[in-house]
Amino acid sequence: MTYNLKDFPEESHKPFGIEAMHPDEFLIDLYHIDGELVVHKLHEQGAALHEPRTVGEVLESLETCRCTQFAQLIRQKLSL
Repeated sequence: MTYNLKDFPEESHKPFGIEAMHPDEFLIDLYHIDGELVVHKLHEQGAALHEPRTVGEVLESLETCRCTQFAQLIRQKLSL
């Protein structure tokens, strides 16, 4: 997982059977594997902070980290 995909062309990692992914894409893939668990973990993550946050606030933090498509997907699914 990297924000710097340009420095990881496919030929550099394909022989090892791995794929370079942007964090946004990775989180979306996780959601498609088990969306209920991902949403549950977002709730847990927000609640576990020193100053607890709502899922909406956790998604705002993820948007700051350039995971905008994932945040949008979760907002749509939760009608936020």
